[in-house]
Amino acid sequence: MSRLAAQKLVQRRLLAPSLNCTRAYHPIAKDYVAPVTIAPLTYTTDSLQSKLLDHCLAHNVPKYGFKESAISESIKELGFSPSLISVLGASNSPSFVHSSPAVLELIKYHLVTKRHALTKDIPQENIDHNNGLPSLEELLIKRLQMDIPVGGQLTDLFAQLSVPSQYLMETALPELFNLADDMIYFSSERDHFDMAWYTKRLGVAFTYATSKLFMSQDTSPNFEKTMEFAHDKLHNVMKLGDYYNNAEEFAWYTLMVSVNLVKSQLARK
Repeated sequence: MSRLAAQKLVQRRLLAPSLNCTRAYHPIAKDYVAPVTIAPLTYTTDSLQSKLLDHCLAHNVPKYGFKESAISESIKELGFSPSLISVLGASNSPSFVHSSPAVLELIKYHLVTKRHALTKDIPQENIDHNNGLPSLEELLIKRLQMDIPVGGQLTDLFAQLSVPSQYLMETALPELFNLADDMIYFSSERDHFDMAWYTKRLGVAFTYATSKLFMSQDTSPNFEKTMEFAHDKLHNVMKLGDYYNNAEEFAWYTLMVSVNLVKSQLARK
C-alpha cells in the first residue's frame, strides 16, 4: 500500500460495542474497521501510547521540554502505570548523550504526527486535478506554526536530533525528507521526474530545517521573524537555486551543535 493510501486510511478506530448492545447478524462495515498506524510508528492512533504522547506534547513538553520528566508527569496526570515508560520506546536505541528510548519515541511521535496533520485534510480529488492546493510556502509556514506551542524547547529538540547516531539516520533524517516530499506533493508546486526531483526535495528539507533552527533562537512576537526568514529562504532555494549553500549551512550547524553537546556532556563527568 502506498504512503498516500495509508494516510487516507488514518482515522480513529470506532469504539467496540458494549455488552448491552445488540450485534447485527449480518456484516456491517464499521464493525470491521481495523486499527491503523502512521508509519514509522508501531502503535495505533487510539492506543495508550498515542494518548500519553499527545497529552505530553500538549501539556508538559512546553513546560519541561523533550525530557523523561515530561513523560513521567503525563503518566501521573493520566493515571497510567509508571511501568509504561519502560516499554514506550522499546524500538529505539539509547542515545550516548543519555536520551532514553522513551524520550526518543516522544520526539519521533512529534515529528510523525505533525507531518501527518499537515496534509491530512487535503482532498484526494484536489491532488488528482491539481486544483485548490495550498502553495509550498503556505505548507512550510503552517508546519512551522505547529511548533509555536513548543517553541521554547526547540533548542533542546535540535540538540538531541543533531547527534550522529542510529536514531539520526533511521528516524530524524528520513522524517525530514518525508516532510519535504509531502510538502511538495500536496502543494501546487510543479513536480519533476528527473534529477530535479531530488534537488528540490533536498532544498525544501533544508529550508525547513534552517527555518526551525532560526525559530529556536527567535524572540519576536509569535515568531514573526521566523516566518519572514522562512519566506526569504524558500524564495532563494526555489527561485535562485541556492541548494548548495542551504545544505552547507545546515551541515555546518549540525556539526557545531554535535561538538558542543559532546563537550558539555564530557564536562559533567
